[in-house]
Amino acid sequence: MRAVTLSDGEVLFRRGDPGDAFYIIEQGQIRIVTYDAADQEIALNLLGAGESFGELALVDGQPRSASAIAVGECQLLCLRRETFLARLHASPLLNQWTIQLLSDRARHMTDFVERLGFWLHQIVVGDYQPVIAALAHVQNQEGDRALIAAAASFQAAIDAIRAREERLRRELRELRLEVDEDARQQEVNQIAQADYFQSLLQFSQQYRRDLLSERRD
Repeated sequence: MRAVTLSDGEVLFRRGDPGDAFYIIEQGQIRIVTYDAADQEIALNLLGAGESFGELALVDGQPRSASAIAVGECQLLCLRRETFLARLHASPLLNQWTIQLLSDRARHMTDFVERLGFWLHQIVVGDYQPVIAALAHVQNQEGDRALIAAAASFQAAIDAIRAREERLRRELRELRLEVDEDARQQEVNQIAQADYFQSLLQFSQQYRRDLLSERRD
């Protein structure tokens, strides 16, 4: 395995790059991210010393599904796919390690997707409180950093949705007030234009003139 050194903020690989190596972190942290349709960053995981990533590249060689960015100065060990494949058939221990690693990743992904699916469903139906409670629980624990990162992203999404809903409710209230004021003004205009109101107005004006005339006399 060869050593790789990264400076803070340096990109190790980007989503879509060839998947041709597996990495073990000796020092520092690696942030795993992807991007949504609006090119907003979505944090998937934060890995530290002793952890590894990119194992799928050893098996399928497909393009990277996410980007990896250094947090602080990082020291990594890199295992190239061609080196791994050359040694795989000659090492039963390496075979066993690979199977165990992929099995652990599959179980983790199943649990991960189930949780995200539940959170997403609750958000869609507008039942935010169970999700907020679950997110707070996840973020207050030390454990699965991928889940913690996802919880932070979901919390930000809920905050944005609720802010937009509150803004829409406020705009709707203001619109109703405007509509009510317009309706009131129309009613006033209709009353003012009515024959009965005009007669009262003329009578009042005539009465005022008569009073002024009497005072002069």
